[in-house]
Amino acid sequence: MRSLNVLPVVPGASRPRGAVRLNDTLIEGWLSWEAENNTFYAADTFRITFLANRLPPARGADWFSQQKTAFVEIFGGFPADPANFGCSDLDSVLYGRVDNIDYDIVTGRIELIGRDLTSEFIDAKTTEKWPNKTASEIATDLAVRHGLTPKVTKTTEKVGKYYEIDHVNLTDQRSEWDLLTYLAHLEEFSVYVSGKTLYFGPKPDVNSVPYVIQWIPPTDTSGSPEANIISLQFSRGLTVSRGIQVVVRSWNSKQKKGFTVSYPNKGKGTQAGQAKPFGDAQIYSYTIPGLTQEQALQRAQSLYAELVAHEMKMTATMPADNVLKVTNMVQMVGTATAWDQTYFPDSVVRRMSFDEGYVMHVNAKNHAPDSVVTL
Repeated sequence: MRSLNVLPVVPGASRPRGAVRLNDTLIEGWLSWEAENNTFYAADTFRITFLANRLPPARGADWFSQQKTAFVEIFGGFPADPANFGCSDLDSVLYGRVDNIDYDIVTGRIELIGRDLTSEFIDAKTTEKWPNKTASEIATDLAVRHGLTPKVTKTTEKVGKYYEIDHVNLTDQRSEWDLLTYLAHLEEFSVYVSGKTLYFGPKPDVNSVPYVIQWIPPTDTSGSPEANIISLQFSRGLTVSRGIQVVVRSWNSKQKKGFTVSYPNKGKGTQAGQAKPFGDAQIYSYTIPGLTQEQALQRAQSLYAELVAHEMKMTATMPADNVLKVTNMVQMVGTATAWDQTYFPDSVVRRMSFDEGYVMHVNAKNHAPDSVVTL
């Protein structure tokens, strides 16, 4: 097995340091923390492990056993002086509410498990209709209701029209997060919470400067490769590689007619390289009532983009930094394979512990370049 020379992700950075603030009070005694930043529409999660015998007396096991509500903020970074730093010298990695407090009295470990403030919307049920408000007005109202700062892009369509098109039952009880993600999907927006801010707006620009993962092959057979990762794996789903086609069937009550829309409109065009051994394109069929023909085509195109994004996958573990977000694109270079391309992160998990230091694990996906439909 050949060795790998791991390049620093942040050249010249000082030693990483972390901190945990519990109910706005800095607390010592943590052994490790893990923060998972997920893709849009999902809550970020965290797990913090404390050693009970290292906790201050005022924040010991008895204090934790009596808590009914708790909020934590996790910090990590590279302070200029690793021996003398505060939270202001670090980056806020995640802010959230504690869902569970677990205590293992034998090992003396206390674990806090929870989610970011997306949980405020997930746990709140509503039957409100808002037929005369726009999606952006609803997002703003809900953010303010939960004490979050809205960072919302203005929209113009009243949601009553969306309800009419999709035949949504306005009396159904659903979570506020279901409502926000439904509206974001219709507007082709992203919706997520970061810290104490709700973001509701256009999806990130895929042409923005990407985060680069670099693989440098050895210069000779006896040498070792170099990379800014600890481990790196790829996969390609061949079901998608042989081509897919999305079919949307709809009935428009105003036009009093039904119709079917396919995208791409020729199955052959979806076959990567149109190679016969791959077989025919796989058909994904959806029935969505109340659409016009143009809306059905737009929905088929959107569904196609979501499906092909699962074809090429990459997972990487690397020394952590605070630069990579799920809103970034990841560019893989240097493998001299079809896996050298741009990926959409699914999740970025950062972990800091006294044993492992500061590391992060990235899951990302995208379609292969030869699977893109040429119109």
